[in-house]
Amino acid sequence: MCFRRKQIIKFDQNVEGVSSDNRSVLFVRVRGEVHRKKDAFEVPETHVAYVIKNGGDEQFYKSGIHRVFNGKNEIKEWKKWKKWKNKSTIDVIYIPKETNLIIPWGTPVKFKYRDFSSSRVINIGANGQFRIEIKNPEQFRRKVVGPLQKFVLKDFQKEFLIDVINEFRDVFLRVVKEEKLTYDEFDANLKLIGSKVGKILSNMFEGSWGIGLADFYIKEIFIEEEDMNAVEESAAERQKQAKVDAEEKKKHERLKEILAELERLEDKQWEREKYLRQLELQDKSAYYEVMKVIGNHVKPVPQVLKCPVCQTEYKATDKFCPHCGKRVSKDPIICPVCGRSNHYDAKFCVNCGKSLVEGEK
Repeated sequence: MCFRRKQIIKFDQNVEGVSSDNRSVLFVRVRGEVHRKKDAFEVPETHVAYVIKNGGDEQFYKSGIHRVFNGKNEIKEWKKWKKWKNKSTIDVIYIPKETNLIIPWGTPVKFKYRDFSSSRVINIGANGQFRIEIKNPEQFRRKVVGPLQKFVLKDFQKEFLIDVINEFRDVFLRVVKEEKLTYDEFDANLKLIGSKVGKILSNMFEGSWGIGLADFYIKEIFIEEEDMNAVEESAAERQKQAKVDAEEKKKHERLKEILAELERLEDKQWEREKYLRQLELQDKSAYYEVMKVIGNHVKPVPQVLKCPVCQTEYKATDKFCPHCGKRVSKDPIICPVCGRSNHYDAKFCVNCGKSLVEGEK
């Protein structure tokens, strides 16, 4: 009569000979036969485990030593299975809690990016690396482990990188748009871009693969020199045009200001004409622009006027008639005593009563 002792299935029984300290292997599968109802399996502190019993039933286990069958019902089912199949098997899939698997990445082809400062489309590429974190062991087991008997880095890396790079383009473009970064600011902000892109990608792949992307690093973002030159030329043209637009806006505002003043002086013909004369002397360009707008609405300024008393002709700059001495200027009269400004035809100062006629003469 043969008696079997209680057996414990352990991590180091894996056929690949992987050590539990090796955190670059994302899963190890150990298969064992169950002979007694008290048989157990061990999960090291460094790992968690999924156990598949008799090819079907699956359960998740944390670190520790666990019996293969929990409770009377499982033992009863195991006995039926053993009687029918003559043996019972379990697969223990060990998944590391932490990994040190670093994967390099790079865009195999360049993708298009529209630089918002110049509105030019340029072709860019990028490369770097990231570290794998298993965030959701259950999803990881479904997506990655499946029926595989062992972890093959080459196959995993190829399939996983295809998804990462496909998503990288859209996430990268979203981040640089949100941060309002132009192409010439990429190099100075590689850490910022990498951090934000990595966080978004990690959340995405935690749901679909059960995997997070830690320490996502962008080593470089490269742009063809031809594209860079085209963007710089476009930016220079835009700056030049912006300067022209600013000058045009300034002229337009100045024209509005002058026209507003002329409208204010609509009923004061002499002051209006004087304002235009001063404008012509000070800013000929603005004067000609104003004249284009108002055209014939402005009465021409007479070069020679006639005295209302003796009808002698005088110039517009004269203050008194050269023949009879009559005051003809419409400029305000300043009192020689108190300095008060008075109407052009006043005879006495409104402030001190001093005669202005004698003072003028």
